[in-house]
Amino acid sequence: MPKALQKTLLKLGIAGCLALLLFNYPLLSLYRGDVLGVPTLYVMLFGLWLALIVVARGIAEPGFGHISKLQRRQSEQITHD
Repeated sequence: MPKALQKTLLKLGIAGCLALLLFNYPLLSLYRGDVLGVPTLYVMLFGLWLALIVVARGIAEPGFGHISKLQRRQSEQITHD
């Protein structure tokens, strides 16, 4: 197995273990009350879930959100032609 894949899998495993801790009962019991009429627990669950998805995407695809130099050059060539 390539070293880069091993590092990626290790990082994803650590993120998964962190998610297990964050979605466990003792921490979830801390969120009481509501935010704009929505229970805080629901806001935190969906917020943490979204954050975990973004972190996993960032780990799996490190260049996510960045335009590569090649793509930038190609788009410049198209606009100049």
